[in-house]
Amino acid sequence: MENTGNYITELVLLSVSIAVFASYTSLLIAQRMLQNSSGKQRTLWAVTGSIVFGSGVWSMHFVAMLAFDMNMVVTYNPYLLSLSIISAVLASFGTFFAINRFSGDWRFLFFASPFLAVGVLSMHYVGMEAMQMNAEIIYDRGLVTLSALIAFGASTAALYIFSLQEKNDSKNNILVMGGSSVLMGAAISGMHYTGMASATYEMKEPLGEPAAEAAINQGVLGYFIGVIFLVILFCLVIVIYYNRKMEAAHKNYSLSSKIHKSIIKSANDAIIIADKEGTILSWNKAAEKIFGYTSEEIIKQPLTTIMPEKYRSAHERGLAEYLNTRKKTVTNQTVQLEGLHKTEGVFPVELSLSAVHEQRDVYFTGIIRDISERVSHEKRISELVYKDDLTKLPNRRMLHDHLSMSLQQAAKNNTSVSILFLDLNRFKSINDLYGHNMGDELLKSLTERLKTLLPLEAILSRNSGDEFIIVYPEATSYQVSSFTRNIAQALGSPFLLREFKIYTSLAIGVSTYPEDGEIADELIKNADMAMYQAKKKGDNIACFFTESMNEEVSRKTLLEIGLQQAHESGELTLYYQPQVNTNTGEVIGVEALLRWEHSELGRISPAEFIPLAEESKLIIPIGEWVLKEACKQFREWLDEGYELGHVAVNISSVQFQNRELPEVIGKILEETQLLPEYVELEITESVVQNTKEAIPIMEELKQMGVKLSLDDFGTGYSSLKYLKDFPLDTLKIDKSFIQTVHESEKDQAVIDTIIKMGNRLALNVIAEGVETSGQLDYLKERQCLYYQGFLFSKPISKEDVQRLLFKGRVS
Repeated sequence: MENTGNYITELVLLSVSIAVFASYTSLLIAQRMLQNSSGKQRTLWAVTGSIVFGSGVWSMHFVAMLAFDMNMVVTYNPYLLSLSIISAVLASFGTFFAINRFSGDWRFLFFASPFLAVGVLSMHYVGMEAMQMNAEIIYDRGLVTLSALIAFGASTAALYIFSLQEKNDSKNNILVMGGSSVLMGAAISGMHYTGMASATYEMKEPLGEPAAEAAINQGVLGYFIGVIFLVILFCLVIVIYYNRKMEAAHKNYSLSSKIHKSIIKSANDAIIIADKEGTILSWNKAAEKIFGYTSEEIIKQPLTTIMPEKYRSAHERGLAEYLNTRKKTVTNQTVQLEGLHKTEGVFPVELSLSAVHEQRDVYFTGIIRDISERVSHEKRISELVYKDDLTKLPNRRMLHDHLSMSLQQAAKNNTSVSILFLDLNRFKSINDLYGHNMGDELLKSLTERLKTLLPLEAILSRNSGDEFIIVYPEATSYQVSSFTRNIAQALGSPFLLREFKIYTSLAIGVSTYPEDGEIADELIKNADMAMYQAKKKGDNIACFFTESMNEEVSRKTLLEIGLQQAHESGELTLYYQPQVNTNTGEVIGVEALLRWEHSELGRISPAEFIPLAEESKLIIPIGEWVLKEACKQFREWLDEGYELGHVAVNISSVQFQNRELPEVIGKILEETQLLPEYVELEITESVVQNTKEAIPIMEELKQMGVKLSLDDFGTGYSSLKYLKDFPLDTLKIDKSFIQTVHESEKDQAVIDTIIKMGNRLALNVIAEGVETSGQLDYLKERQCLYYQGFLFSKPISKEDVQRLLFKGRVS
């Protein structure tokens, strides 16, 4: 007799629901496995998914069997029941293994689908065989075949849907996942119910109790399935919660990844990623700009491609050492190296290197900055700090650093260091005559010429202006002397600058460590002293420092300090030397002469303190005082009735360079109430060498009515030009000619010429330094009308002048 049985609708719907829930949970697990896990985590997801999917399919199968009411007692063989569960789980595990191992390759469907279909069919029909009842199952072959086809189709569909999870991202919504789950649940349910439909049940006779053997009744099976269903639901809740967290993390990661890529793309620094073999894997736009290689050219090329040759072996050793020891030598630091451009060669770079460990792999990220501009600026700053801008020689700062180190080394090795102080002679005259640009060219040409003579161990520096200093370590006095002779010989040839030939010379002072000092400043000071001694002796002369020079400088310093006080303390006085008519012996005027009676050193010669006053610019206030005092005294003499033609006052070159000199003289004349024609200003040829500036001042003084006298005539240069251009009143023949007038025919010729020229030009001629009657007689014969000198009177005080003049006073 055939038992047809009836389906319980509620359980049928429950079976389908289980299939759908299991499919949805499995899809989420597959998604997590493929997208967000690796290694052990991925294996764990695969096992979990296999159990969930297999248990879900098996639970759906037996719930569907329980939904079929056969109107008889049915129990289940536990062994076959266990075998059906194992078949379902193994089929599921094979599915997840295939997805995990061959994801992205659609060809795996042809191999995995039959495996899953056979597993599901085995689970279904083994489960059917596990039924123990008083009926025999008879299968319809056609429907069994159809169920097998449906199983194959359902397996293929399930695997295809699983495989798609690798491509899904956070944009998938619940409708897509739900639709896929419903499709898989319907396919699995369709396969089952088709298989159930293929079976008919023939009742056995007589109808009675089943055999007494191991069995699981439907109630126990129901509880078991219920527990499995709860486990599936629990897994579903966990996976959904985890899925939300992972989606949020994935979203953040995606955003972070986009930001990271944006930063790399827009960065001004080269960002390069390489593997542990040193092969370039990533190359941004800045790297293309900095190194000249496109991504297509450089990706998969070794890092040594962008390294200069000298760094490559060190790079390979450092890479091998890091991989073996993980010792951080360059990583996590910023170092300055050099890069190699594709076409433009080597350039300086700054490298920040970090290492990332991914299981057994190591990746290196390098952030590289082109610092060519910065290095250039630093070099320029260094040059400004340590190099002279004009000659590019070491400046004073660098000289002191180098000299200090040389002295330390010399003290350690018990050797010597020589310092040569060089000063260019008449450099100011060259600047004045040709201009400062020509002066700069001369200094650069001189630098190059000195460099060719420089010993290898010596250093040449520019101290300031036209001063140079050479540090010559471990040199003997003979070597230094030979070196200075070579310099003198080299300067014998002119410098060809533009269309001019410029001749110049040097004064050289030498000091030596340790004899002349033990510190840099002292040695330079002593070499400077020696240089000034050399300058006094002539051109291209070298002088070695001696202690007497130090004494001389000490006296000079003492006088310079004393001179500042002398003007205020009354130590300066005026003496006057009469100027006399050669024929009548009448005093026609006086020359005011400055004298200094030092409180400690006694009387100081004007030849010693006047240059000091000029050098320190004290000559300006002192010169004003001299002129004012001379004018005041001369006014008193006139008021007292003494007959004098003029008072002569010497004007320094420093005073004459002051454009306000005529204004100063005008104020003094106004204060002393002295007429300008009583004042004669004595100037030397050196004072008025710059005729463009001198002539306007002289013309202004002449317009005021002041007389002008050219002192020491015949001892300078271009004297005839001065006579032609300058508005002079008097020529003064220098005493050097007068004193040898009876010994030198040349001096006689000079004197005769000056007197004749003066008379022809209507200039007064005064001979200086007349000391003998023979000299006076000679002047009378040559019709020189005026003279001054010891023959008549030495310079005397104002009181002695009054006594001298009293003899010829008008009563």
